[in-house]
Amino acid sequence: MAQTTQGTGSSYNGSGEKSAGRLMKEVTEDLSTLVRKEVELAKQELSSSVSAKAKGAAIFALAAFLGFFVLIFLLLAIRDGFDNLWATWLADLATAGVLILISVVAILIGKKKLSTPISTELTKKSIKEDVEWAKTLGKR
Repeated sequence: MAQTTQGTGSSYNGSGEKSAGRLMKEVTEDLSTLVRKEVELAKQELSSSVSAKAKGAAIFALAAFLGFFVLIFLLLAIRDGFDNLWATWLADLATAGVLILISVVAILIGKKKLSTPISTELTKKSIKEDVEWAKTLGKR
């Protein structure tokens, strides 16, 4: 006397294998979970990249603040040195030229630091792998 699972609501057929409907439901659930996980990964990647950029900007701001005071003293020393060589007005112009040169260098360095793109390479790679996996499902 073999018992069948018909009428009992089970998703297995008489041979103990899953039915096509049950398999499709599982694949749909897996794809849904996969998409949610990909979105979570992208959010984590972006938040860590933005966090790193914010920390870098804060450190840059602190260095600029302290550098401002260092610059004041350096400019005073340069002006005093130039004042021994030239007239006061010419020493002031030469000091301003040094200040302009330092500003240009600081701008170029800051621009280079902030121009680095935010990376989402892990998400891109994972999505490509998921697409390849999904393509293999259709071939089975």
